[in-house]
Amino acid sequence: MFIIVNVDDLGLHPAVRRAVVALSTEGIVTSSTLMANGPDLEESARIGGVGLGVHMNVLRGRSVLQPRLVSSLLGDDDLFLGDYGKLMGRYFAGRVDLRQVESEWAAQIEKIMDLGVRPTHLDSEKHIHAWPGMMAVAGRLAERYGIRWVRRPRECAGLLRFDKGGLRTKFLNVCALMQKKPEAVSWPDRIWGIADQGERLLPDAFKEYMAGSNDRVVEICCHPGDPQEGDPPLPVEFGAMRVGSQWSVEFDRLSDPRWRDVLREMDARLVHYGQIRPEDIE
Repeated sequence: MFIIVNVDDLGLHPAVRRAVVALSTEGIVTSSTLMANGPDLEESARIGGVGLGVHMNVLRGRSVLQPRLVSSLLGDDDLFLGDYGKLMGRYFAGRVDLRQVESEWAAQIEKIMDLGVRPTHLDSEKHIHAWPGMMAVAGRLAERYGIRWVRRPRECAGLLRFDKGGLRTKFLNVCALMQKKPEAVSWPDRIWGIADQGERLLPDAFKEYMAGSNDRVVEICCHPGDPQEGDPPLPVEFGAMRVGSQWSVEFDRLSDPRWRDVLREMDARLVHYGQIRPEDIE
């Protein structure tokens, strides 16, 4: 079994970059995805020792393209809407132009590649690439830029879980039923860390989640941070974000030495997406 431990939101803030460096040095984090419109992008793109992907974003902050080119994605202030519900409402009302989504995501990928990064995979802010119609866009971009892996956020949370995390996974699993895997793209078999995040991001919980599984490729998605005195605030143009409150909690959870024992018991190999060969999963 291959396990990818991926930190989302790299480039958003120095706290995320520090967490990736520290936790990869500890041997638990193997991968991270860069946010092209994050203020810490250039420093974060220099990180070594992990696979780096692209965290495609049409939800928060400023677009990479000129606002007139992505007008269906923006508010009156020329920023992304910054609100998941507002974007979803606009999308399912048919008022989001998928051609503009594709252009913006392409510009984000190219911006990151121009910094010398060869992306190992694609995912997106709040898994928006998994919405109906969006995965096809992500697949085309992966093929265009020679990126083999795209996150499919399929998480098998309990059927009776109706908390926020459980409802989120149910919605994404319904989306997954409507998705056709793009050609020349691979998906992880499933992921973990959507319903069980923050305080729940524990090695024993992951072991229980994987009990009886024969999956070959599993991604743990997480949001640790290592904030320090004197850090800048989260970028105001990104709108209200709760992720800052998760940083220290998830950093502590991922620093738990029991992860090594649990992964050894599961006979799991920690890798990033760029280290998985096609013949390894055939």
